[in-house]
Parts: sequence; structure tokens; C-alpha cells
Amino acid sequence: MNDTLSDEQKLLIKLKRRTRFTQFLAWLALFFTAVGIAAGYTNWLRIHERSKENSTKIENVTEQTLGFAQKKQVQILQHEVSTNFTKNIDHLNGALKELRTIQDSTQHIADSVYSQVETLTLQQEKSTGVQTASNQDWSLAEVHFLLQTANQSLVLKKDKDGALRALNLADRMLIKRGSTDLLPVRKQISKDIALLNQYALPDVNALSQLIDQLIGLLKPVVVNSDVSSVADTQESIEKTTKENVDDSIVNRVKKSFNEAVVIHKIDKSLRDEMDEETKNSLFHLISLRLETLRLMLLQGRDLSYHSQISRVKELLKSYYPEDKYKIFVAIISKLDNVTLNPALPDISGSLKLLESVKQTPIEN
Repeated sequence: MNDTLSDEQKLLIKLKRRTRFTQFLAWLALFFTAVGIAAGYTNWLRIHERSKENSTKIENVTEQTLGFAQKKQVQILQHEVSTNFTKNIDHLNGALKELRTIQDSTQHIADSVYSQVETLTLQQEKSTGVQTASNQDWSLAEVHFLLQTANQSLVLKKDKDGALRALNLADRMLIKRGSTDLLPVRKQISKDIALLNQYALPDVNALSQLIDQLIGLLKPVVVNSDVSSVADTQESIEKTTKENVDDSIVNRVKKSFNEAVVIHKIDKSLRDEMDEETKNSLFHLISLRLETLRLMLLQGRDLSYHSQISRVKELLKSYYPEDKYKIFVAIISKLDNVTLNPALPDISGSLKLLESVKQTPIEN
């Protein structure tokens, strides 16, 4: 059968075999190429994931390093604060020891003075002799009246000076009486005088002067009426003359155009936009509120006083520019930082002690 095939057929069969083998080799090469690409991509993915992990670890290490630096700074600050705090505590302890020493020595001096006063009173009592019952009653009644006057002056009139004078007069009368049984009353009177000296009343005169100063700053500038009228007359004459000269059509067009264009200034305070009459009305309104504030100051109405200050602030802030408002607020703050009704001290201890002493008979 092979002999029957021609040479051309044999050549075609050989070419087909070689083509199949070439295709097999091509497919085999393509297969290995695909396998290599897949293996390389897998390896690249592994390297990429490891690089991400490494970058994350580097960021964590950087954050921890910064945290360590901040902790170190905080530790340094804590050490400095603790050192300064220890020094301050030592300084305060030394100051407290000095104050305790001064207090103990002062108390010792006060006790010794009190014992000396008691001895002198006893000697005075022996030298003056026995007083009659009527004299005793009258002197104690006078002392009782002075102590009552001191309490009433402070509570009703808030008269600190009057209360001090009454307490000092009562103490002098007890000194003249010279009774050792009344020495505790004198000691309590000295304590009441000390409490009264610590009581601080607002300075009404100084606060009233601040109100006058504020009114003076708010007062508008008065313009001379004669000068203004002359200036207005001269301006009107110049305007009439100019109108007579500029009588051409071109000038009339220019004039109408200029009158049609209106320029408004912005960022001006509301007070600057007012006319003179409105400014004067505003000044009288604020002055009236300040005079009302002065009346509340004299009457000692603390709540109404501070409410009136708030209203004055609102008016000034609404109608005056910021630079002037700051000047006004500097004065108003001094008026506002005042308590018209501070807590009254209790000076009734000497009166109560005298009433208890009067209930027991005093032997002289």
C-alpha cells in the first residue's frame, strides 16, 4: 500500500506529523509559561502582603517611640512639679510655724494683759470702796443702753462708726466701774470691736464720683450756635452763587447725576448716624439711668443696683463704638464689683453676756 502512495502524499503526511509535533511543543511551552506566571503572581502577592505587614509594624514602632518620648517629657514635668510642690510645702510649713509662734506669743501677751487688767480692777475695786445699789443699777443700765445702741445702729442704720463709738463708751464705763465680775463683758466687747473693725462698707462717696466721671465722659460736645449759623449762611451763599454760575445744560446734567448717586458709609456706630437732637436724647436717657443708679446706691438696693448697671451696659454697647465702650466698661466694672449689703458681723455677744451677768447679784 505504501508503494501505491505517491511522493507528494508521503511529503504531506510528513508535514502533518511535523505540524502536530510543533503544535504540541507550542502548547507545552504555553502551559509552562502560564504556570510560571501563576507562580510569579502568587509570589508577588506574598511579597506585597509582607510589605504591608512590615509598614504597619514600622508605623506601630514609630507611634510607640513618640509615646515613649512624650512619657519621658511627662515624667520630667511630673518630677519638676513634685519638686516645686515639695519646696512650696516646706515653705508653707515654715510660714505656718512662724504664724503659730506669733499666735501663741500674742495669746500669751493677751492673757497676761487680761490678768494684769483683772489685778488692777481688783485694786481699783478695793480703793473705791462699796458703791450703793442705785449707782450700780444706773451704771449697768447705761452700759446696757450703749450696747443696745451699738447693735441697733449696725443692724438698722449700718452705722459702723456709731456702733464703734457706743462700744468704746460702754468699755470706758466698765473701766470706771472697776468690777472684776464684769471683766468677761469687757473681754467680749473687745472681741466685738475687732469684728466690727473687720467689717468693710462700700465707699458711697467714691462710687458716686465714678458715676459723675461716667456722666462727664458721656456728655456730648456743645457746638456754638452763632458760629454754626454763620457757617451755614456762608455755605448757602456759596451754593447759590455756584448755582447761578453753573447754569448750562451740561452742568445741569452733571448736577442731576451727582444728586442721583448717594454714597453711604458703613461700619459706623449707631450714635454717629443720629442727629444732634437724638444724641442729646440718648445722653439724657443714659444720664437718667445713672442718676437712678446713684439713688439705688444711696438706698443700698444691691439687686436693683446691679440690674441697672446691666441696662446701662446694654445701652452703651448698642450706641457707642468699641473703643469708647471699652473706656466706659472700665469705669462700670468698678461700680459692678461692689456689694452694697455685705454680711453684718454679730456684735450681740457682749449685750447677751451683760444681761446674763445682771441676773446674778454683783458684790463690790
